[in-house]
Amino acid sequence: MARHLLILSWLCLFSVAVLRAEENKASHFPPLPAAVSSFGAIACEGYVYIYGGHVGKSHSYDTTSVLNTLHRCALEGGKEWEVLPAGEHLQGTNLASYKGKIYLVGGMQPRNAVGAKADLHSVADCSCYDPAKKVWEKLAPLPAGRSSHEVVVAGDKLVVVGGWQMRGLKESTIWAKTALTLDLSKPNAKWESTPQPFERRAMTLAAIGDKVYAIAGLNGEGESERTVDILDCSTGKWSKGPDIPGDDKAGFSPAACTLNDRIILNTSAGPVFRLSAKGDAWEKVGEVKIKRIVHRLVPVGKETVLVLGGAGSEGNVTEVETVKIPQ
Repeated sequence: MARHLLILSWLCLFSVAVLRAEENKASHFPPLPAAVSSFGAIACEGYVYIYGGHVGKSHSYDTTSVLNTLHRCALEGGKEWEVLPAGEHLQGTNLASYKGKIYLVGGMQPRNAVGAKADLHSVADCSCYDPAKKVWEKLAPLPAGRSSHEVVVAGDKLVVVGGWQMRGLKESTIWAKTALTLDLSKPNAKWESTPQPFERRAMTLAAIGDKVYAIAGLNGEGESERTVDILDCSTGKWSKGPDIPGDDKAGFSPAACTLNDRIILNTSAGPVFRLSAKGDAWEKVGEVKIKRIVHRLVPVGKETVLVLGGAGSEGNVTEVETVKIPQ
């Protein structure tokens, strides 16, 4: 009996050690190099990458307020952010990863000096960063400039949903009416379009298999929505998912990622939600310490997500939070 109790004790201690090791992968994660919002972030082969973003005051834009920097930090035991080759000055876009490479699609670029009237342009440029070579490579550009959109990889396809085309001081903004896909498995592939059943920006995307979940955002009337629309990339058809929890404000610039084939979502109200296994409801699984918008979630291991950057009640945030998601 005593022997069995001893074995059971050792098994319990081993289990606790494994769980703590999982937690320590993301604990004490270093703060971001700058207090930034509306930037791109993605996990890829043991690192989290961050790109660009807005570092000025809210709704204040000029050539000095938007970054062009690329950094990465090891997900396990990372203590500092490594500086990588820079690109264009961009905000209002995200990063995606595919087979060890990092993809950057579109974004917004101010072209006015400090103090001048904002002259904002959405770009059509697309590029790929190869960590092995430490170089940027050009991709096929978008059919038109796009920003305040989202990008994700589903299967072999790079998918762009939502957003708008800002065209500077003299021309009106055009809302995106189509989702775009680029087949990364095919050399010299071109962007293909699929009609969207909505016009929204400031949303978030997450993918499970071939399905892309377009979550919340702002509509053409400037109103926040809690709607979830699902694009099946294998058929090009859209369907509806469950509205996200909270009041209407919860729909503005939330953050999401995929962890263990389940979508994890954080809204401006603070709660962290997980989409049910059946995909028909959201369940609360955590809470952040600092409420944020225009931030990012990145998965770590099987039980943890990083909460990166964004705009809080006192301005942009450098602190990286870790949230353990119960199994």
